[in-house]
Amino acid sequence: MSLRGLRPPAHPFLEASTPYEEAEYVILGAPIDETSSHRRGARFAPQAIRRESLHLETYSPRTGLFFEDLKVADVGDVEARSLEEALKLIEEVVEGIGRGGGRPTMIGGEHTVTLAALRALRPHLVVSLDAHLDLRDRLLGLTLSHGTFMRRALEELDHRLLVVGCRALSKEELRYAEAHSDRVRVIGAWERPERLREAMAEWLESTSRVYVTVDMDVLDPSAAPAVGNPSPEGLSVEVLLNLLGEVLDGRVVGLDLVEVSPHYDSGGTSLLAAYIILEALCLWDRGRHIY
Repeated sequence: MSLRGLRPPAHPFLEASTPYEEAEYVILGAPIDETSSHRRGARFAPQAIRRESLHLETYSPRTGLFFEDLKVADVGDVEARSLEEALKLIEEVVEGIGRGGGRPTMIGGEHTVTLAALRALRPHLVVSLDAHLDLRDRLLGLTLSHGTFMRRALEELDHRLLVVGCRALSKEELRYAEAHSDRVRVIGAWERPERLREAMAEWLESTSRVYVTVDMDVLDPSAAPAVGNPSPEGLSVEVLLNLLGEVLDGRVVGLDLVEVSPHYDSGGTSLLAAYIILEALCLWDRGRHIY
């Protein structure tokens, strides 16, 4: 894979040191927040999350693995002058990672960057852990933004969508989801954790290529206040990580975490995001031999 258009990280995530050619997991930063509609600043998240990761221990309590047991490379951040340029470059990089046998893990940035990864990897099912559906046709006059990108993906790509943990819903989006119920399923944050897992299992059962995207606003603002569009009554960290443990297995072709706006707290949300990435990678490594 060419590393054209990438800026090497000042501090690799958790000091990841595996050479790219030998890596099984490849971290990519996407510092983009061009269409942010509430709190801007997600462009600072990749570096903030990497910086906070250096203060974590490398042990994963859920899996018994250490981060250094995994072969992880951090190839740095996309450098682009516009959203369109960034999406094209992310698509090229993610496609190259997948073609080389790696498992791309992207740190956003606004949620729009997920569209580029979906274009590159062509999953059969997208599992979106998010307070929002991102299925508007337009947001603030834009047809491509963090609130519309998933609708564009469904129009462009042949995949199904499972949104888990949502609670900030517009009438337009709910009607769209209902009209496309063969491809879209919505599971609200108000559902019991057991029901969340059961519904995920139903849709995961019949698929072989899964992409997982974590918008940090899926969490309750008491746990993750520094996000672009916080919404009350979100999931707990425990529930989120348990859900990731259910989905991260050998069918997963890519993963991202997006929408941290680090300047809205003193670093706690970025530290939590780093911890979630650590746990997610270890859960993925534990589950990758399944299926």
